[in-house]
Amino acid sequence: MPNASELSLLADLLYPIQVDRGNPPASPTNAEYEWHLIAEGDSWFSIGGIPSTNVLSDLRLPRWTQVFNVAHPGDTIKNMSSIVTNPDFKKYVAKRNFDYPFHGLLLSAGGNDLIDHAGRLIIPRKKGSPATAPSSYVDLNALKNLLDTIVTQIGLVHQLWNSRTSLSAGRPIFMHTYDYPTPRNAPALFLGAAKLTDPWIYKAFSGMKLPIELQQRITDFLFDALADTLLKLDSSSGDGSALTNMHVVNTRNSLVRANPTEVGNSNDWLNEIHPNAGGYRKIAARLADRVAQVLSAGRPT
Repeated sequence: MPNASELSLLADLLYPIQVDRGNPPASPTNAEYEWHLIAEGDSWFSIGGIPSTNVLSDLRLPRWTQVFNVAHPGDTIKNMSSIVTNPDFKKYVAKRNFDYPFHGLLLSAGGNDLIDHAGRLIIPRKKGSPATAPSSYVDLNALKNLLDTIVTQIGLVHQLWNSRTSLSAGRPIFMHTYDYPTPRNAPALFLGAAKLTDPWIYKAFSGMKLPIELQQRITDFLFDALADTLLKLDSSSGDGSALTNMHVVNTRNSLVRANPTEVGNSNDWLNEIHPNAGGYRKIAARLADRVAQVLSAGRPT
């Protein structure tokens, strides 16, 4: 396993708008780099608030690495359906004469789907259910349907990555779980002032008059359900839903939780659902460790 001192080279990011520009023209497989990765995903790979950063901005690996990021800058809420249909992703992974051979795929997905559905998943306490049980306040059927949809769509990404037209087929895919957001009135802000989006989970609890501690436990319940679902996709999980060459990094408990009474930057969180620079750095370290292990060993699966 690489130690912290070996994970010292900051990956360089390249975006589709830069491809084939300049002299020499920029390429996702620039020979000056030993490892070439492509990244697609939600706001944890694009941007979670302005000013901000993302997981990829502080990805440090033991080899010179170029990350071709097709996650669109400015996306604060990007669902799995948008990821699956991203034309840049499909083009550079599997479209003949446009695709490139990458050493791996970095995928950030599922968290925004959960957050976007929070208002439907979190419900008034079910009749006869325990008042202190988080599951009493969750529509379990709706949650299962959402998680099944996320799994299906990740399967479509996996299928594209391993398609006959892909030059990267058989190479690893790396995903992360998420950490525990705190329900609080902390929207994403533009330049620290103008509101870019409403708070998400906080709004779902509006009018329910639940104690903050219980709101946090309900939120944790939802994010644990998502994490457990994603971890089953790992190729070593032994679960029937596991996908070949899939590596899912458990990033729960990486961050210091936000203070529920603070409406802005708090501990490792920039806003309600996005870490700040220090928080993303912690997530990136865990992700980088797994990437380094797999690519250094030369294992495709």
